[in-house]
Amino acid sequence: MQYSDYQGEKISRLGFGLMRLPVIDDDQSKIDIEKVREMVHYAVDNGVNYFDTAYVYHNGFSEKAIGQIMKEDGLRDKINIATKMFTFGINEPGFDPRKMLDEQLERLQTDHIDFYLLHGLQGKMWATLRDKLNIVKYMNDLKEQGVLRHIGFSFHDEFDSFKMILDEFDGCDFAQIQYNYVDHEIQAGDKGIAYAKEKGVPLVIMEPIKGGSLIFPDYPEIDEIKAKYGLGQLSNAELALDYVFDKEGILTVLSGMGNMDMLTENVAIADRSSIGMMDEKRAKVIEEIIKLLENTEHIDCTGCRYCVDGCPQNIAIPSAFRFYNEGKKYRNPDSQKRMYNRTCANIADCVECGACSNICPQHLDIPELLKEVRAYLG
Repeated sequence: MQYSDYQGEKISRLGFGLMRLPVIDDDQSKIDIEKVREMVHYAVDNGVNYFDTAYVYHNGFSEKAIGQIMKEDGLRDKINIATKMFTFGINEPGFDPRKMLDEQLERLQTDHIDFYLLHGLQGKMWATLRDKLNIVKYMNDLKEQGVLRHIGFSFHDEFDSFKMILDEFDGCDFAQIQYNYVDHEIQAGDKGIAYAKEKGVPLVIMEPIKGGSLIFPDYPEIDEIKAKYGLGQLSNAELALDYVFDKEGILTVLSGMGNMDMLTENVAIADRSSIGMMDEKRAKVIEEIIKLLENTEHIDCTGCRYCVDGCPQNIAIPSAFRFYNEGKKYRNPDSQKRMYNRTCANIADCVECGACSNICPQHLDIPELLKEVRAYLG
């Protein structure tokens, strides 16, 4: 395993994302603890020492699973555990950051957390945390007490908000952003990587394979592109990870590895990775893949949400269309099913009243399209 030098420590360049763990009976709350245990031991034995979870992953059972394994198998000293404050409930009555943290410490069966993040920050959310909850002082006080070793945030907004948070979060040790070769210009993006480097804040990268979309399990055209440049033996996963491992200023790259095959492949890829490894052939392959993806079929939804306001069943219509479009674009419906099932569980409740179609600026036949979405994503 290769490592990043970080405040006198060695952090593995591959991090284990604990959001897509193997489960029993497709129930996200029923983690297959023995399969996870086997994977955790393999990861540790092969040098992975950064494990990323969150308060809400697997309905709270992700934290419990890694906590149980660390405690029972004596692995706490070999693992840097990263978890997150669930900030999406900040406007709800009774929101209590310290109560949540105490629950997380109990779940993880530890007295400290190595990397603690404010989860999924956006500009408006940051303003509330900063001004109403004095979150910067709260985090730094816990850092001084040794309860939190390193503090930071994960991010889902535009670059200007990312820059603002980095400028205003005194004591911020690191940040986590979504980044891959398709999404390098959205959210924080390339500009965020450059600005974080300027500020001396290392980045944790999430979604380097875009939730599995960049695996391309059914895309012979992409195989042909790679073969044209003599890279036919390079897996799509390695191409995506190489793109991120190539960048400077990266602390670790998180991969949500859901089975042992993914884990062993990702460990091998990380072992042979290096900063500056992207050559002209890989760059050309990525350029052609992006052009290919731009011409895929899709539902012409702009996400205006007019249809949502008038839906008697409160169906998340734009989200359903987005998951469909992403699945079609990457020919990988499985990569979308987890979020689709979570967000669009009531899609079958559509009564075909037509209120959505009547107000749609794009004049989409939404009830019929929702049937198509259901047929494709289940």
